[in-house]
This record gives sequence, structure tokens and C-alpha cells, in this order.
Amino acid sequence: MKESCKDYLGHIESKSFNEMLFSFIDKSGHKDSEIYKKVNIDRKLFSKIRCDRNYIPRRNVIIKLCLALRLDRKDFNKLLNSAGYSLSNSKFDQVISYCLENKIFDLYQVNDYLYTFCGTLL
Repeated sequence: MKESCKDYLGHIESKSFNEMLFSFIDKSGHKDSEIYKKVNIDRKLFSKIRCDRNYIPRRNVIIKLCLALRLDRKDFNKLLNSAGYSLSNSKFDQVISYCLENKIFDLYQVNDYLYTFCGTLL
């Protein structure tokens, strides 16, 4: 019985947030420094994300990373889910969904929409 559960878990095991993030960064062809500057996080935090395999940043940081990487909806959800997060039906998340579906990746423009409709920023 325990072996069948172990086999099942082995089949559904996925990449960690850390592995997935750096896989997307590698695919993008950008340098790490380009990404963390685009997202407006400091080098120390980015280093912590890179070096600590178990570290999960705040949800908004992950959303900004997804935008900086210009991820499509499928990959956006994969990366967000790998950190234990998801989008909901909140106004904030609806604005993020709108931006994804309309390929709006510029952080200033996304923040403009968020501020206009939610009174908040990433």
C-alpha cells in the first residue's frame, strides 16, 4: 500500500519554485541582474531566492518576476502554483489576469491599472 502511494507521488512530483524560476530565466536569455532590476528587488533578496532552494518570496514578488519574464498565462500559473500561490477572483487578481491576457508586462503600466482599479501597487 505504501509503495503504491510512493509511486503515485513520484509521478506527480514537480519542480520546486526555485528550479522553475531559474529555468524560465535561463530560457528567457536574460541575465539575473536584468531580471531583478526590472522587478525592482535588491540583489540580496534575489541571491536568497537563488541560493535557498526552499525560500518562497511574497506573492507580489513572484507576480513581478512573472511579468518581467513575460510569461504566458500557463507558465505564469505554473510558477505561481509552484510557490503555493494562485490567482483568485479578487479585483487585484482580475487586473493581473487582464494584463496577462492582453500581454501587458510593463510593471509601470500594470501598476497604473492596479492603482486605478484597486488603489494598490505590486
